Amino acid sequence: MDKPTQQKILTQLSAGFINKTSASASTAVKAPVNELTCKDRLEQEKQTFFRETPLLMGLSTDLPNNDTYVATNETGQPLLMTRDAKGKFRAFLNVCKHRGAQIVAPGRGQKRRFTCPFHAWNFSNTGELIAINRESSFGCLEKDDFGLTELPALEVHGMLWVRPSTGPAFTETDVLGGLSDDFCNWLKNEHPFSEEQVIEANINWKLAIDTFGENYHFDVLHSTSLANDIVGNLQTWDTFNRNARMVFASKEAFRYVHKNNVPIENWPYRDVTLNVYFFYPNCILLVDQAGVDILKMYPNANDPAKSKTYHSYYLRPEIVEQMQKQGSNEAGESRFEGFNKIVVDEDYAAAETVQASASSGAQDHYIFGKNEPALQHYHNTHREALGLAPLEALVS
Repeated sequence: MDKPTQQKILTQLSAGFINKTSASASTAVKAPVNELTCKDRLEQEKQTFFRETPLLMGLSTDLPNNDTYVATNETGQPLLMTRDAKGKFRAFLNVCKHRGAQIVAPGRGQKRRFTCPFHAWNFSNTGELIAINRESSFGCLEKDDFGLTELPALEVHGMLWVRPSTGPAFTETDVLGGLSDDFCNWLKNEHPFSEEQVIEANINWKLAIDTFGENYHFDVLHSTSLANDIVGNLQTWDTFNRNARMVFASKEAFRYVHKNNVPIENWPYRDVTLNVYFFYPNCILLVDQAGVDILKMYPNANDPAKSKTYHSYYLRPEIVEQMQKQGSNEAGESRFEGFNKIVVDEDYAAAETVQASASSGAQDHYIFGKNEPALQHYHNTHREALGLAPLEALVS
């Protein structure tokens, strides 16, 4: 994010902090509860969002060196992402065309070649079938026809994007939608991969995204946690086609700079804000003073009331330097413990009660307020992609 954008956001947050105002939608809207429970809707979503749409899979530092790889089944398709010997990012279906076995188990590492564990067919990290075990007895094949299926992939501004189905290439504009300037600055210095976790929850995948869509609830649900650090019910809000950016204010930092009349141009932007990005269709990316979190929400294949959140954390370069000087990695080790006390024990726990209410049929809709513009945006972008009408305005 460039300096003028930072100054604009800080000015908006400062005014909201003083006047107790926040970014707002034009009206409250009604959202149908069956969005969280309908199995037919789930099937539509799986195809539209998790087969046909490019997905943010991680940062360039997930493949830190040539001949590194990441294998994952998180999208519902077995994927293999590689950085070849020349440094090019590639993505493939992690499927041997002989009998359909996955050629490498989920995880990450460094390999130039992959050997299928079923019959030892050998593949390069550029997808070519190099050797067939006992080829003379198997029967000669045109190896060019039996390499790994390559998928459209793009590495841009330190981000790794993949569409989990074959087809034409996609562009930076297709996936960033106006956020290129933010991320050519945020990630121009490498944020090394630190750790990852998978959070299983009894909530719809969209409900998991919703928990990151407003801070109206901070002073209530997080009264003894986040409310101590973040100003509740104060945010900026900007959309970038299907993507969006929301910024929160650090409570103590804003009190300090206002009390001491520090000019806005001297405020250390990253140290006084929490930046929340929504990347269509399923990703929340957080930028704070310590690093970058990527949270990718995926539906359960068969149950709309279940989901998994794949969470990766990347350290801010300055933090890495500080840790190296101190000879410690304590900051990386403690990240998920504090994060999960808030997101899992508070946000997702509350969301499970919402999911239970939806499944019970207690009501047919719920409400997104004017001060919850992100929630309106998330759901309307999903509805638009499925050919559905926008959420209905609430008539008071």
